[in-house]
Amino acid sequence: MERKTKNRWAGFVIGPAMVFFALGAIWKNETRFDYHQAAKKTEEVSSPERMRSGENFSYTGDMDQGLVLEGEYVDVFTGYLMVHRSAEIYAWDKDTDSEDRVTWSRRWMSSVESNSRNRGISQQLSSSRFTPAEYQVGELTIDGAHIEFVDESTRIAANTLEITHPGLRDRGGELYLSKGHADNIGDERVRYSGVPVPATATYFGKAVAGRGVADTSNMRTGWINAMIQDTGILHHIVAGERKTALATMKAHIGKLKWIVRGAASVAVILGFNILFGAMLGFLYSIPLIGGLARSGSFILSLALGLPLILITMLGGYLVANPLVLVGVLGLIGGGVLLLRRRRNETQQAVQQQLEQQYGPQLETLDMKELEFIELAKLVFSDGRFDPKEEKFLRKWSRKEGWDGARFTEMLAKAKEMSAGGPPSRIASEEHLKNLIRIALADGHLSRSELDTIQHAAKRLGYDQGRIVRLTQQVEQLATQRAAQPA
Repeated sequence: MERKTKNRWAGFVIGPAMVFFALGAIWKNETRFDYHQAAKKTEEVSSPERMRSGENFSYTGDMDQGLVLEGEYVDVFTGYLMVHRSAEIYAWDKDTDSEDRVTWSRRWMSSVESNSRNRGISQQLSSSRFTPAEYQVGELTIDGAHIEFVDESTRIAANTLEITHPGLRDRGGELYLSKGHADNIGDERVRYSGVPVPATATYFGKAVAGRGVADTSNMRTGWINAMIQDTGILHHIVAGERKTALATMKAHIGKLKWIVRGAASVAVILGFNILFGAMLGFLYSIPLIGGLARSGSFILSLALGLPLILITMLGGYLVANPLVLVGVLGLIGGGVLLLRRRRNETQQAVQQQLEQQYGPQLETLDMKELEFIELAKLVFSDGRFDPKEEKFLRKWSRKEGWDGARFTEMLAKAKEMSAGGPPSRIASEEHLKNLIRIALADGHLSRSELDTIQHAAKRLGYDQGRIVRLTQQVEQLATQRAAQPA
């Protein structure tokens, strides 16, 4: 019971931590150093003599496809710009779920997990990256430190390598280290992949003392940047002429961004799911509610996680692209000005129409009184005044701060103004249009005015679409009449 409680409380830490770091990865991914754009801005030079020290440049030349890299567990690698060695160990994996159920499994992992079944197991082999001290592209010498690659790597078959480690054996295309246990626990393996040396390559970087070196002016550090592979360095050797190389870099950074977006988004949803699972875990013991809680945590995670993911992506993108941000703000500002201008035009046109319609009455009645009168006229238009309508009118008047005497007075005035005409559907719709005109007279529709209009429209059996069309008709008619010469 104590361990189960600890696991539950761990969810309150692990879940938010996953969300925080995943959103951080999304933000940093959108604002990452764009090595494609940096490479695109470099000056293309035809020979190393034309380089300007301290300036970024690009240079295209031939490469020696017999380039040799020193190995560690093997002799040498021939024909690769870079070789990556991936080391794994076969060990026990312990998985504990939210209800404290433990599942044991054996699998290949990059390092030994600390648990009771892995005691005494040690890892001898390690992952590594092999690059030479320097490269030669045509006549240009390039420093091997901090070198970056965007070309696809290929698998290096173990049977093409000369093994120098005494315990390693070629097994199925990989190098295998057996520890002699019956269940293979503790056994290790290494796999190699490398970027082949192209016949022609383009280098993008910085010129210093006649050599190509890393431009670290935008260098990124930190755990999240390392996780999303954002070094901030321009120091690339890419296969092909400049145009081809730039296309490869563009495709690579685009693919990398989408991989990070997808993985980080999954982590955000999973983090929220862990948090909500811990919170809803207190309800598991309650019959019926427990099942709803378990099925609801994922829905809650999506509902909260997806908007946060989109907002973070959009915010990071706009910060990384200030011109787009300025354009968006300009469009928003222009839209607000246009809406304000249209609102003012509509307001003036509606006020003119109300002056023509009500004449001297506008001098003795304010807009709220006119609104009440038109609403009451609509109530009286069918010749009936039932208690539900009277209740609504009284509630409306109380919201406006009217006392009973003023309500009675305005109700009598509305009855007087509505007398003299037979009830009709057309008259009712005209009263509704008048309500809309009065509401538009101050330039916008408030929440209370919308509620009044919707109540009146519902009484006539109108749906929301009909209300919108009527409002548009009122605005258009008022604007057209205002535009006509006097």
